[in-house]
Amino acid sequence: MKKLLFLCFASAFPQFSAYAAEQALPADISLDAAAVSHEGITVFTVASGTVFPTIPVVCQVMPDTTRLVHIHPAGSGKVLAVLVQPGTHVRSGQPLLRYQDHSLHVAQLQDAQTQAALNAAIAAQHDAAQAVQRAQLLAGQAVSIAELHRRQDALAQANANVRTRQADADTLGHRFKEEFNSVSEQGGRKGRDETSTLIAPVDGVVQTLDVSVAADLSPAQDVMTLADLSSVWIVSDVTPEQAAHIQPGARQSTETTAGPVVSRINTVGAMASALTGLVRLISVVPNPTGALVPGMVLNGTLSEKDGIRGLVVPSEAIQKIAGQSIVFVQKDNTHYHPVVVDVVMDNGEQAVIHAGLKEGEHVVAHGSFALRSVVELAGMDAD
Repeated sequence: MKKLLFLCFASAFPQFSAYAAEQALPADISLDAAAVSHEGITVFTVASGTVFPTIPVVCQVMPDTTRLVHIHPAGSGKVLAVLVQPGTHVRSGQPLLRYQDHSLHVAQLQDAQTQAALNAAIAAQHDAAQAVQRAQLLAGQAVSIAELHRRQDALAQANANVRTRQADADTLGHRFKEEFNSVSEQGGRKGRDETSTLIAPVDGVVQTLDVSVAADLSPAQDVMTLADLSSVWIVSDVTPEQAAHIQPGARQSTETTAGPVVSRINTVGAMASALTGLVRLISVVPNPTGALVPGMVLNGTLSEKDGIRGLVVPSEAIQKIAGQSIVFVQKDNTHYHPVVVDVVMDNGEQAVIHAGLKEGEHVVAHGSFALRSVVELAGMDAD
């Protein structure tokens, strides 16, 4: 009989403890308007919603590889001056490097030869046209019909030669306009200047520099790399077990000195790295001010794909008193009532409540710690 009574008492103990804790709480806590203002008390309206568990991660800021620009020369030659260094911030159109362009020199010689050939072809065309005109006036008299036909054939050949020479000249003109002068290079043609200048095609930062003064250049060579940092990647490496709970579009919050940066997961790696055994997650984040610098290591949280529904309150609204989870319900602008709640899940930002609150009630968020201190001080005075 004693054992049965003991078991009954033990099974009722948790409810008794919760009841006792709630009974030990004061009915209401009163703060005057000055104290409310001083503590910066804010309230949150309780509402139904879904909260997702989170995974803490260490993130790294990396350049967006789709915005990396590899600079290489259009021609071959020798470096005359390097105008930037790794880490230099550049604007679109800013000179980066100057080099003596041997290819430009060859193209300029070809251009001179092509122009001379075109002028000669035009002169021959003019002579052939005049010969045909004279033959047409004297055809059947001083000039035979056969001679007229021969001169007409010669004019047709001269016309074809002019078109060929003009095409050669246009091809070289296109090279000067599009190859030696482009979004990433400016080459001289007027005055036969053989110096070409590599320029920045976008605003960005010089990430790598693989050339020096007096070095030889070739068109296939990557001289430097510019990183357009108007958007960057925030990269997280997680275990395959954690990755199984993350899907593209999941929320990510990354802590920075300027406050949290909230973004969405764009890609979840299909397989783990052979070197680390981890799965890579990438979030593309706008970076208009340049505050996120590649190489930064930051703390972040990732939201899992399976959430829990219930009444949602901020995590900071929940305080622990005598082992119980307590929130403070606002009665009016200066009175607050402590309530024991059943917290199902707390991800550090939001919590799900399944018992103790009603939808639409107002609970204290920022400032709940100050109200907890009032309760604990009142308990100490009672002791």
